[in-house]
Amino acid sequence: MARLNTFRWGDMGASRTVVALHGITANGGAMTEPARLMAERGWCFIAPDMRGHGESTRGNGDFSFDALLADFAESVPTEPDLLIGHSFGGTLAQLGVERGIFRPKSVLLEDPVSFFADKETPKAMLDWDEANMPRTVEGLCALNPGWSELDAAWKVVSLFQIDFDDARAAFSGNAPWDLRSRARALADAVRTVWVLPEVSRFVPTEDQAQLRAEVGERAVVIMPNVGHSVHRDATEAFVEIAESLGEGRWFA
Repeated sequence: MARLNTFRWGDMGASRTVVALHGITANGGAMTEPARLMAERGWCFIAPDMRGHGESTRGNGDFSFDALLADFAESVPTEPDLLIGHSFGGTLAQLGVERGIFRPKSVLLEDPVSFFADKETPKAMLDWDEANMPRTVEGLCALNPGWSELDAAWKVVSLFQIDFDDARAAFSGNAPWDLRSRARALADAVRTVWVLPEVSRFVPTEDQAQLRAEVGERAVVIMPNVGHSVHRDATEAFVEIAESLGEGRWFA
């Protein structure tokens, strides 16, 4: 078992709890901006560093889905009011619910990685990031103009913390996978919303249309003028959706 570093915002005794799972090569600090807002509004917000990410240990070096999910089961509340999963964290959130590790009241999947046909594609993505991703606040803000400087600073930190071989073991080592056909079952089991950018490499236009047909228009939110990190590019709008869903108002 890996020892997971965990970020916490707000009152630990709050009546409403959200657990957020970050994406590959990131850390729990990636959720700082929405976490601060939700904490101000009475939520306890918890974001762990995934195994091998941030200040968490890498355990025995096993980056399988089973190992990653087992770490969460030991380190964070498994029955939160809201479970958020961003990118690869969205993959883990869905799998965690399917396997009964997480039993949240609601789930928000933010541009989740729902499908990889092979191991080469995720490996190539991380190879590019390792070689080209800026390691400065200025460079990351130029690449992501919707981010705050604090968002960029946390990304800089996470890039210094991560061993890309570990990231590849998690991201491409678990591939291929395909969760697309299981969206309806997830939505039937727990109230779930997918928040997606208009242009997504993980949930492309044809998959967005199929998703809407299976889970309903209300369960799929397509956000304009944002990138992969919706919670960074449109924090206020993201938090409004998260709160409404977590409080049981979104589908009312």
